[in-house]
Formats: sequence, structure tokens, C-alpha cells
Amino acid sequence: MSIFGCNSGFIPWLLGLKLAPGQGEPCKWHIDVVSELGSHPEYPSSSLVIDLKPKQNKTNLSLYEVMDVWGYSSWGWTPLLLRPNGLFVDQDPSVVDRNSFVRKDDVIDGPIYEFLYIAGSVAGGKLVGSWAPPPASPTNAALLWPDALNYFVQSIRACTPYVLKP
Repeated sequence: MSIFGCNSGFIPWLLGLKLAPGQGEPCKWHIDVVSELGSHPEYPSSSLVIDLKPKQNKTNLSLYEVMDVWGYSSWGWTPLLLRPNGLFVDQDPSVVDRNSFVRKDDVIDGPIYEFLYIAGSVAGGKLVGSWAPPPASPTNAALLWPDALNYFVQSIRACTPYVLKP
């Protein structure tokens, strides 16, 4: 299952469910993944878990639960801020069945934040573009203009006020 991609990704799918008719750019948005995924009839009590290092799955277990996603869609691109919790961070993959596990709250690592960007935006109340990340390259950094950066900083402060010091 993919988290990106306009045709199959969970994040664009969840966003598409809540876009206002006629919504265009710039578009600031937030998805409370736990609440919105869990309230959908097809996914009750579900979580969105990602393997941060899938190509190293024989030597490394890095599973994260995506709690929130914020986006700032503008100029055909969308920088994203993800708030994942670390379920298994750089651990030996032989210690757990990655398809069936339970973690106690006191061993979950977080809050963690990750910036990335995707090719896609919002126009006329619909998703436009592929909503996929660019191919891997040495320059995949998410560039954040002041409006997007301020939105993300405000979002972090609202969600986890103790993280960013004044």
C-alpha cells in the first residue's frame, strides 16, 4: 500500500475526502491520520505504518506510525510535514514480525517530524498532478518559502508546543 500517488496513496485519498469545492492554491491543509483513517468504514481502528528503510529490511527495522500530515499546496508542488511516531527505530528485524506487532506507549519514540515534498497540488477542489515524490537524487530537499515554513512552524507549535522553544 502506498502513502503517495494520486491513484492509490492514502495521503492524497484522505485529503481528497475533505477538499472544499473550488479550493485552489495556495492551500494549507492538515490530516489527522489516526482520526480520519480510523473513522472511515473501510479502515476502523487502523494505523498508517511506514517502513522508512524498505531496501534495508533484511538488516534494519525502521517502522513509523504516521500521526499527522500537514501540506502547503502551491505552484503545482506540495511540501509536506509528517509527524510520525517511531515504533521500531533502527532495530534488528529478527526481533519482531513486521506484519503483526503491538507496542506499549512508553517505548514509542516521538514526537518526530519529517519534511518532504511531492509533485501535485490542488485546483478547483480537486487534486492535480501525480502526488508522488520526485525520484531519488542528491537534491531532494524540501524547499520551504516563508509562507509554507510559517504554516509548518505554527502547526508544530499547535500540536506539540514543547518542541519549539521561543
